[in-house]
Amino acid sequence: ILMKRVVYVTGCLGFIGYHVTKECLDQGWYVIGVDKVTYAANAQLLDELNEYPQFKFIKADINDLESLYECDYIINVAAETHVDNSIRDSRVFLESNIIGVHNILELLKVYKKEGYVLPRFIHFSTDEVYGDISSGEHIETDILKPSNPYSATKAAADQLIIAWARTYDIPYNIIRPTNNY
Repeated sequence: ILMKRVVYVTGCLGFIGYHVTKECLDQGWYVIGVDKVTYAANAQLLDELNEYPQFKFIKADINDLESLYECDYIINVAAETHVDNSIRDSRVFLESNIIGVHNILELLKVYKKEGYVLPRFIHFSTDEVYGDISSGEHIETDILKPSNPYSATKAAADQLIIAWARTYDIPYNIIRPTNNY
């Protein structure tokens, strides 16, 4: 029997999060969308997403999640992302991009302790963790050299994920796309 996939998409009302959510729904998956609905969210998208019977929305900050339903994937797109904003005030970037990711990782530890099969944690990072480049391209094995508070918080989250994966056997993928449109 083929089972339907269950996936969390954090930041489901943001640009990337919405498209990831929509693709999962179009595949017939059950989606639990999480978003704290800040300036970066498009709350009007909820009308469309709520038309899918397999969509459930939770208005929450990823820092405030206290448990997870049994699922196959957690796709984390929730983040503070504007470099200029991070230069003006980095605190919210630390809270969302580092502490929020830490909270999800800690929930996965509990998930494992309770005997569930661990879901794959798919984390959207950024190419900016590699720092500036004058020509050519970065590859995954390049050293991380973030050059602003935003990219530093994303690099820190990446490192937490790698450490938790090694220590607690959490399956993961880190996605580092360049600018999206």
